[in-house]
Amino acid sequence: MTERKPSRPKPRKPDAPLGAGTLNPAELDAQAEKVYALHKRGNSAIAIGRALGLSKDVVERRIARARKNLSTASADDLRADRESSLTDMIREAHKNLAAAETVAERNACVRTIADLNMKVAKLLGLEMPAKVTLEMEKALEFLQLQPDPVWGD
Repeated sequence: MTERKPSRPKPRKPDAPLGAGTLNPAELDAQAEKVYALHKRGNSAIAIGRALGLSKDVVERRIARARKNLSTASADDLRADRESSLTDMIREAHKNLAAAETVAERNACVRTIADLNMKVAKLLGLEMPAKVTLEMEKALEFLQLQPDPVWGD
């Protein structure tokens, strides 16, 4: 018996959709809403992709599609939604911290709370740029090296 060569894929028809093309617009919208709900809960695009079996690019496209479908919502509304979901996660992390039994669990909760608080600060525009922080640290270091004019240290 001779082995057959694998057949070449047939060329795509000119009117065939690109990509998978298996979802109709209603199904795409439903998937976009599901992805966007997970995104609003603070999940990363990679985590959402792993959970739903999608690539990061597809997840980002679904999020963009959901945002287009929410055209009546302004950026302030989206920001308020994100802040609300982050606040809920912070509240849950504090409950987990109170229930933590080991040092490792407490440390993980504290890290989570700190990360979430940084996300809220960034969302609200309260996060200082790293360059400003570095300049402040340099100024403080300079002041500490100068002798104290009152005590003469």
